[in-house]
Amino acid sequence: MITSFMLNVFLAVVYVALLGRVTFLDFAIGFLISFVVVTIINRVTGGGKYFGRLVAITKFVGYFVVILVKANLQVAWEVITPGFNFTPRILRYPVHGLTDAEVTALASAITLTPGTLSADFDEHTRTLYIHCMYGQDRDAALAELDALRDRLIEEVFDDPA
Repeated sequence: MITSFMLNVFLAVVYVALLGRVTFLDFAIGFLISFVVVTIINRVTGGGKYFGRLVAITKFVGYFVVILVKANLQVAWEVITPGFNFTPRILRYPVHGLTDAEVTALASAITLTPGTLSADFDEHTRTLYIHCMYGQDRDAALAELDALRDRLIEEVFDDPA
């Protein structure tokens, strides 16, 4: 996947260089043209499903942006309103069956979201310790983490169908 993506970007840069002008539109057109070329190359050589993987990753990015905006609005509301409405909690979140790369990606996604922070990882028990700013309902917080984990694994790490 990463090799195909880098080839896609490289061919788009070559396209822009051959045109002799650098604009976003020219790069986007070059990216789309090289995307088709790389997809055909991958299908002919059996190098994987580049199009399906790129679509799946784009879906995850869209999902993550939505939860990122919601979390930012929730934290911003907390800041501009008087009083304290948050209920902080440390959650133990087991990550059995996930590879180190998947655990790292999950922990990073959790930490990037305002109101949550991956505080620690216990390698022996394969458990993430997560600080949640709004953790009054433990089951709801775990359900949100499960949804994030499932989407991350399905759309980023699993092979597309």
